[in-house]
Amino acid sequence: MRNKISQKLLINIFSALLIGSIFLMPSFTNAQCCTYHLSMHDSYGDGWDGGYLEVYINNVLEGSHRATNHGSVDSFQVCTGDQVKLIYTTGAYEEENSYQLYDHAWNIIYTDGPTPAIGTVFVNNADCSVTSVAGNSPCNAIAIDTGTCNVFDNTGFSHSGLIAGCANNTGAEMWFKTIVPPSGCLNILTDSGSINDTGLGIWTGNNCANIQTINCDDDNGPGYFSSIDLCDLIPGQQLYIQVWGYNGAVGSFKLCVKPLPKLIVDSTQLPIVMINTLGQTIVQDNKINGLMYIKYNGPGRFTHVSDSSNIYNGNIGIEVRGASSAGYPQQPYGIETRTATGDNNNVSILGMPAENDWALISNYNDRSLIRNTIANRMFSQMGNYSSRSNLCVVFVDSVYKGIYVLCEKLKRDKNRIDISKLQTTENSGDQITGGYILQQNLWSNSNSFQTNYSPIDHPGFDIHYLYEYPEVDSITSAQKTYIASFIDSLEKTLYSNNYADATNGYRKYLDTKSFIDYFIVNELSRNNDGFKKSVFFNKDKNSKGGKLKAGPVWDFDWAWKDLYGCPPTENATGAGWSHHVNDCATDNYSNGYYIRLLQDTIFANELRCTYEAYRKTILDTIAIFGYIDSMRNAVQFDQVSHFQKWHTLGTSGPAPEMNAIAITYNAELDTLKSWINRRLIWLDANVPGHCYPRPLSQTAEFNPLFYFPNPSRGNIHFEGTLPGNGPYQLRLYDITGKLLNKKDLTSGAISFEYKLYLRGVYYFTLVTKEKTVQHGKLIVF
Repeated sequence: MRNKISQKLLINIFSALLIGSIFLMPSFTNAQCCTYHLSMHDSYGDGWDGGYLEVYINNVLEGSHRATNHGSVDSFQVCTGDQVKLIYTTGAYEEENSYQLYDHAWNIIYTDGPTPAIGTVFVNNADCSVTSVAGNSPCNAIAIDTGTCNVFDNTGFSHSGLIAGCANNTGAEMWFKTIVPPSGCLNILTDSGSINDTGLGIWTGNNCANIQTINCDDDNGPGYFSSIDLCDLIPGQQLYIQVWGYNGAVGSFKLCVKPLPKLIVDSTQLPIVMINTLGQTIVQDNKINGLMYIKYNGPGRFTHVSDSSNIYNGNIGIEVRGASSAGYPQQPYGIETRTATGDNNNVSILGMPAENDWALISNYNDRSLIRNTIANRMFSQMGNYSSRSNLCVVFVDSVYKGIYVLCEKLKRDKNRIDISKLQTTENSGDQITGGYILQQNLWSNSNSFQTNYSPIDHPGFDIHYLYEYPEVDSITSAQKTYIASFIDSLEKTLYSNNYADATNGYRKYLDTKSFIDYFIVNELSRNNDGFKKSVFFNKDKNSKGGKLKAGPVWDFDWAWKDLYGCPPTENATGAGWSHHVNDCATDNYSNGYYIRLLQDTIFANELRCTYEAYRKTILDTIAIFGYIDSMRNAVQFDQVSHFQKWHTLGTSGPAPEMNAIAITYNAELDTLKSWINRRLIWLDANVPGHCYPRPLSQTAEFNPLFYFPNPSRGNIHFEGTLPGNGPYQLRLYDITGKLLNKKDLTSGAISFEYKLYLRGVYYFTLVTKEKTVQHGKLIVF
């Protein structure tokens, strides 16, 4: 009995203690628990370079997290009331890094980047009781059926932290999702509502928390609404659609998703370039192995996709090239022709000299299809090397990609930028003085050097030159020191008091002919990029001239048009100087050399004379318009398919154009002609300097010599009769007044050929007994 009572008593005591302990335990044992998600991104695609994010729960380290490749998602468990803390540690290339913290319902709790804040960036308590909000993140995206339009309102929505890259996104964004139709092509469009200006981003990915942007648009739709055409997508693929009001605008808008038919092209009147990726994805800055087939049956004849490859049939390396253009739907490519073993394969393509490096330039931002080719042609006609090119039709893995410019990549070569090859062993004497190719473009400390001088009109602006050749991984320290020292000497002289001295001024370092030609082409096209980005210079060895030359010209898809964003380019009358680009907000500073050069009267006069000479030949509107019309005829058949593929007619495209956009290709070329004509009229009145012969000691009394043709290509015929006893002397001068040559002549009948080898403007005088009896101007183009 006592044992039973004792046993029962013990059980009662134990039960009481157990119940009491439950009431005395902390409340979190009954808390709701859930999963939080950390989505991390790297815009370049090589992961966070040393950066990482630590997650602490109740001050206990949960783990260290970092993005891999373009992005990754990590998850961790929390319970309601837990303190969640994030600590970010910086690495390299922080401008590529961003991340979002999601709760269990895929609401965004915190977001940061690009260039995330450092240290303890977030502290808050977990809440597993919240519910999801439809449309507030990719993982809560609202489903939209293809072929439908729906009205939505973004009032109360915030920012996901995911940046598509266009149309000022400061929040008030919504997310949708749709399935790619069987054709693989669709149009996504915003339209009427209380909001009248939207941004539109299209994303894709293997899950909703790890997506990448594939397209972005601001004003391609009606008015300031947005519109994006997509094609060559995988049927059944899920797309994520991001819509926001420009600059945070809130209200209603219509969103439409419409299927588009698949475009089939089986013949063209342009060369056909077919790329076989061998099942791989073409990526940026890393060539994959592939195959290329080029076929062409000649001008005016049809070439069929099924025809044999009669131009090229072989191995290549191919990559996506460009900066902003790499994000265009019609991507540009860099191509290297290779042997079967992977070595460089120098071949001639479509009449261009044999080499192995080529570029396929996208026309997505150029509805005329010829903005680059016009500029390259002009610079070449002026006597400079310029990338040779051919328009062509491109297929990638049998998918039609539209009309491209197949052209020579700018590089050192005897048939391209013809300067000396600079070996790693050439580190002293004349050997180290050339050749070099420099570029002004977006830079990093590892691939460029900074000069010691700022532009004369913008003190404090930092100027950088990229090592284009030799490339940054092969140029020696001594060569880096030399070329930086040369630029320093040039700039020191250019900004000195005696900068215009004919012997010891800037002309000692700088080739004025190339700088004038470069100026004329980029100012005629009003190309801001031509003075701040895609700006090339080259220098040969001192024994081969050794002066810095401007060019070749490159990248004109943002030129030849009126654009928002900078006063010179916003002027619709043809006015404005592009070389004043430093006066505008810019992503890269111009070196500003022309501001100083044009303070030299002789340089200005030489510019004016050269311009006037070209206006009679290369820059005559009849010559320019004749070329435009010839290209109109060449692409008249193929432009139809191109604009069925890329619906850019009638829309501004990536460049923010000011005026109404032509809705047909022929009207686009007529618009281009009109723009060029306005620009030339303004330049005729505003190019600085004066063009007239140097003052002569005596006025000519008669003109005994006839000379023709003038302008010419360098072969000039002189004839006439010189009276009296003579002797006579013909003296030739360059534009600066420097005596170049003298030719003695006798009295009587005269007839001879004179050869001038360099393009430019020259003067001659005919002198007898130190009395000038005739003078004239010669133009060589």
